[in-house]
Amino acid sequence: MSLLEFARSNPRPLLFGAIHSFFSSPGQTYVIGLCVASIGTTLGMGPAEIGALYLAATVGSAVTLVLIGHWIDHIRLVHFSAAAVLSLAFACFFTALVSGPLMLFLALYMLRLTGLGLMVHVEATATARTFDRERGRALGITALGMPLGQIVFPPLVIAGIAAIGWQATYAWMGAVTLLVLLPSTQWLLRTFKRAPPGMTIPEGEGQKLITGLIGMARSRQVRMIIAAILLFPFHMTAILFHITTIATSKGWSTAMVATSFPALALASVGGLFLSGQLIDRISARQLFPFIFLPLVAGIALMAASSASWTMPVAFGLLGLGGGLSRPTITAIWAELFGVTSLGAVRSAAAMFLTFSSGVSPFLFGLALDQGLSVSATLWILVIISVVVLIPSLLSIRSSAAP
Repeated sequence: MSLLEFARSNPRPLLFGAIHSFFSSPGQTYVIGLCVASIGTTLGMGPAEIGALYLAATVGSAVTLVLIGHWIDHIRLVHFSAAAVLSLAFACFFTALVSGPLMLFLALYMLRLTGLGLMVHVEATATARTFDRERGRALGITALGMPLGQIVFPPLVIAGIAAIGWQATYAWMGAVTLLVLLPSTQWLLRTFKRAPPGMTIPEGEGQKLITGLIGMARSRQVRMIIAAILLFPFHMTAILFHITTIATSKGWSTAMVATSFPALALASVGGLFLSGQLIDRISARQLFPFIFLPLVAGIALMAASSASWTMPVAFGLLGLGGGLSRPTITAIWAELFGVTSLGAVRSAAAMFLTFSSGVSPFLFGLALDQGLSVSATLWILVIISVVVLIPSLLSIRSSAAP
C-alpha cells in the first residue's frame, strides 16, 4: 500500500493524531520563545529570570506528566483527549491574564504540561496503539502536525504580538483550541464506524505507572539508549530559546531567523516520511543510532560557520533530525514493551524528555554567562552527542530481550 493509499484508508485516526500534534504549538518553545521579549517588557523581567521560571515550569510539568500520563492506559481516549484539550485552552486563557512572576510560572507550567506534554502524548500513544504493522508510517504522518505548526504559528504569533500584544494573542489561541480543536477531536473519535484497537480503552485495563517505570529500569537496551534519547530535546530547545543570541553573535539578521523556520519545518516533514518507511522495513531499534547524525551535523555547522547560508541549512539539518527522531523513539517503546502499557512507559520517558528540554536553556545560558562563546558552547553540544551515541551504536548489536 502506497503512503497516499494508506492515508486514504485511515483518515480519521491519522487526522486525530495530527491535529493534536499541530495544536501542541502554544506550549512549544518555538511559540513561547517568540514572546520572551514582550513578557520581559510587560513584567519588567530579564531573560535570565524568565529562563529560570521556564526551567522550573518545564521540570514541574515533566513530573506531573508521569503522574497523569498513564491514565491514558485505562481511561477512554475520547475522555482523555477532551480533558487534554480543555486544559490547553484554560492554560492559554490563564496566560492572557498573567500580571507577575508567580502567575507567569503557573502559565508556563500549564502550557508546557498541556502543549508539549499531553497533546503530544495523546498523538503518539493513540497512533502507536492503533497501528501495528505500519506503526512507523502512521507515526510519521501524525507527527506532521508539529512541523505544520512551526510554519503556521510563528508568523501568526509575531503578527499577533505586533497588533494586539502577546497576552491577547494567547487568548485567541485558547479560543481556537476550544472552538475548533475540541469539537474536531470529539467528532473524529465518535464517528469511527468501528473503533480501532487502542482508540477506546476500557476502564481498568493497562499497567500501573510503576510497572512501566520498573520495565524501563530493567531493560538493558533502554539503559544503553536513554542518554541519546534526550539529545534532541536538549539541543533543540537550547538553540531555539537562545536563537536571538546565537544569530546576533554570528551576524545573522532577524529576517534570516524568520526564513530559517520554514527550512526547519519542511526538512522535518521529510524526516517524518523517511523514518516511517525505515521503521517498517528495518525496525526502530536498528534505525535509532543513525537518526541523530543530521542533528549533530547541523549544530557543528552552526558552530563552525558564520556565513549567511549557514542558518537555514543548519535548521534544515536540525529539522531532518527531529523528523527522524519522533516516530522512531515512540516506535522503540512499542517494540520493547508492547502497546498494553505504552501510555505508562511513554509518559515515564516523556518526563525525562521534558526535563531535558527544560534544563538545556538554563545550562546554555549559564555557559554564555561564564564567558564561553556561542561557537564554543555549540561545539560542547557536538562533543556531548558523540559521547552519548556510542552506547546506542553498541545496542543494535544486542538481541537481548528487555
